[in-house]
Amino acid sequence: MNVTIGAAVAAAVLFIPTLCFGKDAKTYKHASEYQVAILDQNLRVATGNDITLARTGTDAKLSGGGQGIHLLHTDAGDYRVEAPVNKGRSFGLALATAMANSNQPYWAQQQAATIHNKWFMDSVQPGTKVLFASECASPNRKHPNDTVRCEFWFPDPDSTTHEYATTGDFTPYTAGDSSNTTKTANTLCGTGKLNATTEAQICPQSAPTALAPITAPPAPADAPVPASLPVPQQQ
Repeated sequence: MNVTIGAAVAAAVLFIPTLCFGKDAKTYKHASEYQVAILDQNLRVATGNDITLARTGTDAKLSGGGQGIHLLHTDAGDYRVEAPVNKGRSFGLALATAMANSNQPYWAQQQAATIHNKWFMDSVQPGTKVLFASECASPNRKHPNDTVRCEFWFPDPDSTTHEYATTGDFTPYTAGDSSNTTKTANTLCGTGKLNATTEAQICPQSAPTALAPITAPPAPADAPVPASLPVPQQQ
């Protein structure tokens, strides 16, 4: 009996690692949805209601507060990504602000600021490729090119499983260049109302009419030499 129990325990011990290794290793949750974008610019925007959490006193002086904004470019359009929100501190500050406002008249009440974390995107150089996943709101059917709000997930370069979750928006590209030159050119070109420099830049230039090449008239063919008449013989 003891031998049977020992054999069962040994088999279970050998089987458990097999189950562990058989499972897929934990990785980024949205890995299958990642796409590539080019970082155009990192900005620090002073909104008045957003604060970037500084790690040191010097950092606080250099950053100047505000909110980190990251502009990404793709073939489909442009993304505006906001730095991740520190939910714990933002909630605590909102609670403290609400308690302070309870003893103040309406006109003197303050709005709680949203606290953002610094993250790896703050150090990424413009022109660098960035991986991310996004889920954006459906565009308006009548205005499909309007900007929509999005949620984003960025893989943490210092981890094999963690993703930064944040929000922002997406502006799709429109068909054509959306400029005002085409319609204006159609209206003003050839009217003489544009100055010569502008007209040369926006108006289609008609190609000069090619002149037909002048050809010399064909040389007259050599006149045939008349056959010599027979000379009459004297009798």
